Amino acid sequence: MITFADSQALLASLDVADRATRTERCDLRAARGRVLATDVRMDRDQPGFDRATMDGYAVVPDGDRATFDVVATVTAGTSHDGSLGRGQAVRIMTGAPAPEGTTVVPVERTSPLEDGARVQLDDAPAAGKNIAWCGEDARAGDILVARGTRLGPAHLSVAAMAGAAEVEVFARPSVSVVTTGDEVGASGKAGIRDSNGPLLDALMASLQVEVTRRHAKDQEGELRSALEAAAKDADVVVTTGGVSMGERDLVPATLAELGYETVFHKVQVQPGKPVLVARRADGALFVGLPGNPVSVLATAHLFLMPALGHFLGGWSPASFDAPMAAAYEHRGRRHLFLPASFQGGGVVPARWNGSGDLIAAAAADGLVELPVGATFSAGDPVRFLPYVGHALSERAVMPPRSAR
Repeated sequence: MITFADSQALLASLDVADRATRTERCDLRAARGRVLATDVRMDRDQPGFDRATMDGYAVVPDGDRATFDVVATVTAGTSHDGSLGRGQAVRIMTGAPAPEGTTVVPVERTSPLEDGARVQLDDAPAAGKNIAWCGEDARAGDILVARGTRLGPAHLSVAAMAGAAEVEVFARPSVSVVTTGDEVGASGKAGIRDSNGPLLDALMASLQVEVTRRHAKDQEGELRSALEAAAKDADVVVTTGGVSMGERDLVPATLAELGYETVFHKVQVQPGKPVLVARRADGALFVGLPGNPVSVLATAHLFLMPALGHFLGGWSPASFDAPMAAAYEHRGRRHLFLPASFQGGGVVPARWNGSGDLIAAAAADGLVELPVGATFSAGDPVRFLPYVGHALSERAVMPPRSAR
């Protein structure tokens, strides 16, 4: 069994051969969730002209002068040719180009005279007010969205502002999921519903990765057939269950027959100790996740997502430091990634019933990292990893629980 730090170093060093360099062009309307392969740069200065930021009057300051002749009206999308003379003003709307050398006086600080032919300002105008200057937001050539970014709505909006109608993104890796277990989908008292398959489907969808899914019972022939079919065309094969030490945990023994070499098996983490990562000579990967639902949730973020990142320019889920909401001591023997919520600016670890307690995990915002022996006081920084595909506070409901 290796440490979590060692597992992350091994994950980072994986070689997926030429599968890592595949890119394609993608229309902005279809790019949400894709990972950017080439920086998006501004194609021109922004703003592209000196832009009025308020409705009002553009005037050239002239000492104590406060009354001006209105010679034109400029709306967004139009402009006033030429410069203004002394004592002249143009009625201007937000977003319109301000004539050279002018300042913009807000309409609420003015009074129209002679049916709008002249305007009286409350005070003599100061120079350079209420104008967004050409290039003050960004200059042509500036990077606005960096390679490796998973594209969201704001990224796509600013890419459009930069002049991009399409972007270059990493080609989506093909992923094949095999859930395992006689109990999954079985009827009767011992049967359980499949929550792992939908979880992985949704995580892959957050990256716009298409996934095929199969289920195999804990029978050697059936499992081998399912894995063989999954591995045929997939960049990454993912299994749930079957990687521990039980009599029916058949996945590790099957890998060598399919041409995979184990990179590591068993990591000193909780939940998810039995996690297994393997690689084929052609760069295809195998990620074997434990079967308990919270173990799948945690190890998918900690191991599967970084493995997929090799096909996506090194993308990986983003974590950040946040303060503990209250004192906490981790007395366990493994590096713990505990479901936790982010409330009032602090991290609140979940009260859970172990790695099968998906209800508590779904009522959280992400995973808090708790090293062995770690002790935290309220306000101490702790590493927090939000769930992929969720915004903070988009939690499921935690039902009342009575003590037993």
